[in-house]
Amino acid sequence: MDEGYGVQRSPMVVVSRGRLASAATRVLEELRGSGPLARDQLVRATGLSGATIARAVTSLGTAGLVRERRDLTPAGAVGRPGTPVEIDPTTYVVVGVHQGVLETTVALCDLAGRVIVSRSRPHRRGAPLDLAPIARLAAGLLAEAPTRVPLGAGLVAPWRDLGLDPTVTAAALQEELGLDVVAADHIAAVAAAEYIHRRHRLGGVTTYLYARNSAGFVMAVDRGVQTEVSRVASLTHFPAGTGVACHCGHSGCLAASAGDQALAQEAYDAGLVERPRIEEVYLAASSGSEPAHALLQRRARLLGRVAATVRDMVDPDRLILVGQAFTDYPPLLDEVLAGFGETTRLPDLVPTFTRFGAGIQAVAAGTIALGPVYDDPLAAVPRRTPAPDRCQGAAPAAEHVTA
Repeated sequence: MDEGYGVQRSPMVVVSRGRLASAATRVLEELRGSGPLARDQLVRATGLSGATIARAVTSLGTAGLVRERRDLTPAGAVGRPGTPVEIDPTTYVVVGVHQGVLETTVALCDLAGRVIVSRSRPHRRGAPLDLAPIARLAAGLLAEAPTRVPLGAGLVAPWRDLGLDPTVTAAALQEELGLDVVAADHIAAVAAAEYIHRRHRLGGVTTYLYARNSAGFVMAVDRGVQTEVSRVASLTHFPAGTGVACHCGHSGCLAASAGDQALAQEAYDAGLVERPRIEEVYLAASSGSEPAHALLQRRARLLGRVAATVRDMVDPDRLILVGQAFTDYPPLLDEVLAGFGETTRLPDLVPTFTRFGAGIQAVAAGTIALGPVYDDPLAAVPRRTPAPDRCQGAAPAAEHVTA
């Protein structure tokens, strides 16, 4: 991403560096998106020469960034070019911090962007941000993985909604962690994570619309040689056409009308749940409460209408809906699509939903933390003694890390 990895107000987030990147970066990007690949497959995927791929793989293996998977070598394959390599998940990690409106999530992610472990803690809306507990939580996770080497950290948040400056906050967290910290808006980070893991390669423009306790959208623009996520557009105070009061002093704002906490509070005030928690609203609806189901159905239709309005304004090639307000109650996904279909006035386009559920915040923060690593992989890691058992000799047994 440009100008300091998101410390500006609305930066571009580079999610695919393409032909503009070094050979090492292009190899890592292909392995992150496609899993284990043989050297000849990397040649075809990148367009680089066999000699260039061989040098890049050797350098990445020596640095501990990739490893061979001889156990996956196809039967009959002869020589090292047919031996698959993958991103090594065993040595390095990054720290991802997602500061939400009501919850903080801290995670460790491997170099493929998979979450190794994460922890979340609630906080009160509007409470001053205290970075010391976040740093302690990160230190605790790193202590649980003593063989892992941290390469840096990513900090994502809805900066405007929290009234925080990303430059100042990232610098303060860097002091607490003792690691380089890069920052980005959380909706841009969510879009980047979704794009990378989905691996569209369809060209054109993809709009990602996020909704939970804040809302907004961004666009990923595939320029052929590089793909970037554009400036974030906030929808938190978008006029949703309701009479619900918002903390900003107005009424009808989208987050106040359809955010998780707003809906949970409405259900609590109506006596539908014992605590103002969105999980209890989902449980009540799943258990047969018609009023709880109707509340969620109303929100689903509203979100669908807003998604259609955004689509008609920006006219993207595709629209992906992300965030727990969409994904945490699957029985009403069709209601979102119905609201969308009733509202849009452009030719047919069917939105799709993110593959990520509750873990999207951790994945998004890890994605931003990995930005500097993918920009210059060989410079991002500490110098180390060549490891002949990674890509120059016998491969260790593969370790599988669950997300």
